[in-house]
Amino acid sequence: MLTTRTRERIRGLVLSAVVFGSLTLIVSTAAASPARGLDQAMEQGWNCTPLILLGGHYHCSPPGKPGVAEIIAGTDVPSIQHQVFRPDGSFAGTELLIRADLFAGQGCPTDQWLPVPSADNVQYWACHHFSFSN
Repeated sequence: MLTTRTRERIRGLVLSAVVFGSLTLIVSTAAASPARGLDQAMEQGWNCTPLILLGGHYHCSPPGKPGVAEIIAGTDVPSIQHQVFRPDGSFAGTELLIRADLFAGQGCPTDQWLPVPSADNVQYWACHHFSFSN
């Protein structure tokens, strides 16, 4: 029988593997044509609505997944993964948003976790997988 501590470690490892695998897929999809990154993402059905600069970048979610519009509307989404693009449309990297009540101090490999301005009292934390600056 597994101890509670062992189950928690396994759950943490599984969650980390899922997040890493998802981000790897996002990066490999976006890296195909950095010069046309944003246009290519939209052509492939990525959700870039609304197409506005937030923190100096455009944000797109995988096809069929919640995106920035849902965050702005206050929709309660546990986590969101984005491809992030510079103002010129080139690929900058990826971003992971986690709802504040689910955030447990996970590490962010390239940045510090940053709070996202809340909409409708739903707070998120963002981890950027690229060099981010406001």
